[in-house]
Amino acid sequence: MKIIIPVLGFGKSGGNRVLSKLADELIKLGHEVSFLSPSNCDEPYFPTLANILWIDKKGNIVNSRTLTEKSPGFFSNLLRLTKGLKKLPADGFDIVLANHSITTIPVKLAGLLKKTVYYVQAYEPEYYNYLPGFRNKILKLISRYSYTLPIFTIVNAEVYTSYKNIRSNRVLYPGIDFNYFYPKKTEKTSTEKIVIGTVGRMEKYKGTHHVLEAFNSIKKQFKHVELLVAFGSPTDFIGINGVTCVFPDGDEALGNYYRSLDYYFCAGNIQLRAFHYPVAEALSCAVPVITTNYFPASEKNSWIVDPGNAGFLVEAFHNSLHNNEETRKKIDCGILDMQDFDWKQVGEKMDRFLLEFVKLNQI
Repeated sequence: MKIIIPVLGFGKSGGNRVLSKLADELIKLGHEVSFLSPSNCDEPYFPTLANILWIDKKGNIVNSRTLTEKSPGFFSNLLRLTKGLKKLPADGFDIVLANHSITTIPVKLAGLLKKTVYYVQAYEPEYYNYLPGFRNKILKLISRYSYTLPIFTIVNAEVYTSYKNIRSNRVLYPGIDFNYFYPKKTEKTSTEKIVIGTVGRMEKYKGTHHVLEAFNSIKKQFKHVELLVAFGSPTDFIGINGVTCVFPDGDEALGNYYRSLDYYFCAGNIQLRAFHYPVAEALSCAVPVITTNYFPASEKNSWIVDPGNAGFLVEAFHNSLHNNEETRKKIDCGILDMQDFDWKQVGEKMDRFLLEFVKLNQI
């Protein structure tokens, strides 16, 4: 089958990685996959085997990115995608794979809903609540509307099978690349130095402020404790002793980051039970995980804490620190649990969903 994935651009988020990896797996299974992107956007941050179809202001496919254009405008790129989708030859593709909620609007305007599969990786309207400005209020409404469209929908976690106005009985978890996210070879043997890690910025819903509060409490008891905040803004931690912001570039560096940790903390408080890549990656790297209830964490492979209280993180940290046997069991369970997230298996399951879609629509 020929599959088109419309995007508003390529970024560094986990959702972008999923699209690149899914495209690769579908190509390995014999499908032809192409991304459709405005030509004034960056190249994919996550490498992909898929073809990139760059489109100009008129929706025409061009040979390469248009580097001389000004920075892309969000709504102008929506219009580009709409024009581009309308201009694609009818026999040029079999399936449109929509992902970000906003990209469903060009699909609808181009009259392609019946050829579209919608892979939902989050309930995105809630994130617009935390962004200022009138534009984000409009985007929230558009995003929420996307889940009411009559599209064949797949979700990336059980929680989204019935969440707000999302309905689907098809679940496809993201995958993990075990070439980069694999267990560290050495175990913690002392408490002389303790390295705690977290991924996140200071937005309230990420819970990083609770991780920082927990770290400050732990630091009072242990002299040599360090907090490594991946992708955090250094200006948010000025004057706080023991905190370092790091920026792992690419999956190889990110895997090394996790393996440098003694503990991984997550204190997010939005869309609990959703799939959370940092938790999955930490589990794959055999790092003890202390987290709010994000999948694939469980009571068997992690310490699950209630959101909104740094004291719960501190308590779980002490439980892990003083119970080596339980910690080892959770780590081993986490490594075993993560084997179900091999990208080959994920690609094969997506292939089955696409075949189901084709049969239902007799494409």
